[in-house]
Amino acid sequence: MAVTWRATKQIALTGASLVAMLAAGPALAQTSGASAAGEATVDEIVVTGTSIRGVPPTGSNLIGVTREDIKAVGAATAPELLASVPQLNSFNTAPRAANAGAGSFAPGLRSLPASATLPLLNGHRLVAGGANETNPDFPFVPDLAIERVEIVADGASSIYGSDAIAGVVNFITRKRYSGVEMSARYGVAEDYESFSVSGLAGRDWAGEWGDGSILAAYQYSENGNVTGADRDYRIVDFRPFGGVDTRGTSCPSPNLVVGGVVHAAPTLTPNTTNYCDVGAPVDLVPASRLHSAFVTARQDVGERVTLWGDLLYSDRKDAVQAAIPGQTVTLTAANPFFRAPAGSAATAGTVFFRPDNLVGADHFDQTYHVKAGNSSAGADVLLPRDFNLSLYGTYDWSRHVAFQPMINPVALAQAAAGTSPSTALDPFGEGTAPTVVQAITDYSTSVTIKQRTKVAAAKIDGPLFDLPAGELKIAAGVEYRKETFQQRGFVGVTPVPENLGRDIKSVYGELFVPVVGDANSAPLIHRLSLSLSGRYDHYSDFGSTTNPKVGVNWDPVEGVTIRGTYGRSFRAPGLRDVGATVGAYYLDAVTAGVAARDPTRGSAQVNTVYLLGGNKDLQPEKAETYSLGVDWRPTFLPELRAGVTFYSIDFTDVIGTPPTAMVFTDPTFSSVVYRDPTAAQLSGLLAIAVPVNLPTPLPTVGNLLDLRRGNFGVRKTNGLDFDVNYRRATDFGAVFGGVAGNYILKYDTRLSPTAPVSNSLRLGVPRATVRTTLGATAGPVSVVGFVNYRDGVTNTYATPTGLSQYEAKSYTTVDLRLNWTLPDAGWTQGTELALQVNDVFDEEPPFFPATDGIGGGYNPIGRFVAVNLRKTF
Repeated sequence: MAVTWRATKQIALTGASLVAMLAAGPALAQTSGASAAGEATVDEIVVTGTSIRGVPPTGSNLIGVTREDIKAVGAATAPELLASVPQLNSFNTAPRAANAGAGSFAPGLRSLPASATLPLLNGHRLVAGGANETNPDFPFVPDLAIERVEIVADGASSIYGSDAIAGVVNFITRKRYSGVEMSARYGVAEDYESFSVSGLAGRDWAGEWGDGSILAAYQYSENGNVTGADRDYRIVDFRPFGGVDTRGTSCPSPNLVVGGVVHAAPTLTPNTTNYCDVGAPVDLVPASRLHSAFVTARQDVGERVTLWGDLLYSDRKDAVQAAIPGQTVTLTAANPFFRAPAGSAATAGTVFFRPDNLVGADHFDQTYHVKAGNSSAGADVLLPRDFNLSLYGTYDWSRHVAFQPMINPVALAQAAAGTSPSTALDPFGEGTAPTVVQAITDYSTSVTIKQRTKVAAAKIDGPLFDLPAGELKIAAGVEYRKETFQQRGFVGVTPVPENLGRDIKSVYGELFVPVVGDANSAPLIHRLSLSLSGRYDHYSDFGSTTNPKVGVNWDPVEGVTIRGTYGRSFRAPGLRDVGATVGAYYLDAVTAGVAARDPTRGSAQVNTVYLLGGNKDLQPEKAETYSLGVDWRPTFLPELRAGVTFYSIDFTDVIGTPPTAMVFTDPTFSSVVYRDPTAAQLSGLLAIAVPVNLPTPLPTVGNLLDLRRGNFGVRKTNGLDFDVNYRRATDFGAVFGGVAGNYILKYDTRLSPTAPVSNSLRLGVPRATVRTTLGATAGPVSVVGFVNYRDGVTNTYATPTGLSQYEAKSYTTVDLRLNWTLPDAGWTQGTELALQVNDVFDEEPPFFPATDGIGGGYNPIGRFVAVNLRKTF
């Protein structure tokens, strides 16, 4: 996508300045960060992972990202921010074309599927935003509106219901601010640039009815794309490394096969072949642009009632350069563009080519445009005896328009059989008539998807009575949720309407019991508290489920907390997991050798048909989780904070789409591969699918892949989360440092509860992800550095004689950020400048002799240098 920098910057700056209008009128005293009025005390807020005010999530590991952390990272968007959290799958990566192509962003926790992690906005679930997902989408909140992000890396279905198997990621917005704040960032990398501008304004007031506030924020951001050709570390011919050549032979310059002999155009010399890098023009990072706006308002009505409302709107568009699939046609001498090799009397041949000459480019331009709105409103009522009643409702919507150009297989076959220059296909040059070109290329998947989520809920919480150790507190609530999914559009000329919906009725409760406190402590039992929670959900399409959780905190001495949890969680299949249109796709043998290579067939790759889409036979996912951790806050060194958590997750009936690169080698997916399928197997699966690019007649199919969503057995994983932080004041300012990360001890998969165990640890799953921080402040200047480590992975790759294993090395990058607060006088008052350098040493990704020569997660942007300006008024 061509990024129009000048025009979009002008629009963005205008939008940001409009936000500042809220500050017009009488001048108000400005505070740094949240206003003093907006600083909530612990007994006024509900922390992520619990429904009770003033109580932390007992027993659970709470990972926090504060506003200071957000500034230190220099993140402009939610994906950039979450890439700094080592417990998330997106750690130390950039949004890839595969994510953006789906129109959504959803990283998971602890190398589990993204669907097992529930995103929240101020404690409320969100609507889905992608074409291929009905899981809640992560919110694109303006960066200046984010107060903090809280991550509960623990099963939380007893509080939040479905989807919270691995944990929740809660984006908590700023509630009050008096004044105006502006921020702009411009950054560049090799063959890449990005720009972001944000504005925030707010006002507080005191009136006859009570105190009130309003806050509004807006952000515009955009970035260019990075293609495969932009990165010289990409490799597609692995023969020098003991692998195979994965270059394509369906190329812009065709190959003609006559009598089993390959002739490369344009000379058509026997036993010559044209090769091409099919991934060179394809995006590694797509071009994107984002508009995001957030408004929140609060008004006290007397001393006991507070009315509130939040509104988030986002409009994001991804433009993805995608591969043009190679095509195979049979030409005869009746086609005026047929060319026989010199000296040959051939009257027919098979042509393998990539139709760049028809498309007019070396790639398809796909677009994914998502608009989403998240609205919530409610009332908090202070009842007698310090109980609080919360009544609220949410209405969330998303509209996703996806456009994917394709080649019309019927028109292509007709043109190949054409007998005149006005009707025939010319795969060797520019001779195809414009009307024929239009018939072949005016073909696409074009769908519009609308999703809605409506919630009505009520919750009451407060202290029941006093115990010697403190107040016994309770929370109870009811919730009604309605989800709908509507699709309209076409795959080629075939309409693909879908109308899906469900209702969920829920009731939940939670009890916090302080057993031992200051008043009744004993040796080795300084404090002891217990939490019990449970939730009952009834789905209109999947029946009922009950999920409990128990949490314990034990402080044997001051400064040491030993904690643990046990719980059950579940996830109902998303609406589109069950009801998505099933498409049937065709790859000829040459293209399959690149896109869906079967290593067991060596060089003799075969025509392949694969199915993608929903599956009406899906069952809900379930999980049992437990954790045990220790937090240390030594009284003799109060600046030190340290914690470690052991976790175990037994995840069954896992829903997913089998990855094409693994279905042939991982026994977990053996049931989806049909080698040399029978006529009954082929017709049975094609009967439930919409043909997307199937040629007519269908050639002999060697591999049939059922890549629809399915319940793929069991995943058992356990490991350690750890976090150590230290900050010390000095004569010149302060020094600080920390280490946080995730270390996986076990990651086993099974196709079914009785199937053999497959050890997937390091088989595409990194054992360790670690982020180290070291920084210092000196007056108006601060500097902080980050070292990001992602362990290497092992995987199988194809060799001329079969399969082999290769261990990719680890991936380590270094980030730096320098911040300078300008003198607090005149025009520089309230101004900060920052220089940000990500991947200082421009680290190349670890090598692997397959898949572009890259092993494991990485960031294809490389060294990224940005300048940030922030100002408050």
